[in-house]
Amino acid sequence: MRNFSLGKYLSVFLITFLLFLAVFLLAQRISSETSQDLVKHQKQISNYLLSLNLQTEIAKENICNVDILKLTEDKARLGKELDVIEKNLGSDNDDVKNMKLDYTLLSIRQWLLIKQFKKECNSKLNIILFFYSNKISKDKSEAQGYVLDYIYRKYSDKVLIYAFDSDIDTPALNAIKNIYNISSTPSLVINERVFEGLLNSEQIEKEIGFK
Repeated sequence: MRNFSLGKYLSVFLITFLLFLAVFLLAQRISSETSQDLVKHQKQISNYLLSLNLQTEIAKENICNVDILKLTEDKARLGKELDVIEKNLGSDNDDVKNMKLDYTLLSIRQWLLIKQFKKECNSKLNIILFFYSNKISKDKSEAQGYVLDYIYRKYSDKVLIYAFDSDIDTPALNAIKNIYNISSTPSLVINERVFEGLLNSEQIEKEIGFK
């Protein structure tokens, strides 16, 4: 009986070990494939950033004939792609930081282009600047982001939103923060008027004239 029991336990142990090994190897393979996908994704985003920067430069030449909404939709799509990378690699990853900086500079260039478009082409578009932080008042910033997502979906042909990570230290963004005296997050600049703290959808709709 003792020999039988010992053999039985050894068999169970061996089967368990083999199952564990199989799961471990599968996990390693999935992890490797995911890493490769992320590297490919990063390259695509870098190329897209360059393309949108060139697109913005080209748009300046004949601004009133440019499909401004399509231009900003492309940027918004890129922002969502960048969010995926940030969630997978973390906000402290150097590649993520570099891409976010490039994206921030692209957003500033587009914002300046939109301001020019409004002035020269008699446009009634509403412009919202959203200053957020992933370090200070993160929950409030995320809540404000959800509200702005709702506003954008509801008024995508009337409202343009530019989100800026206040934690990014770059002269261009710092200059904008100084112009509007942005000292806390979340903060909004709605059609050149500054609002500190969290605003709900009704407050924003009232400010842009839809309530």
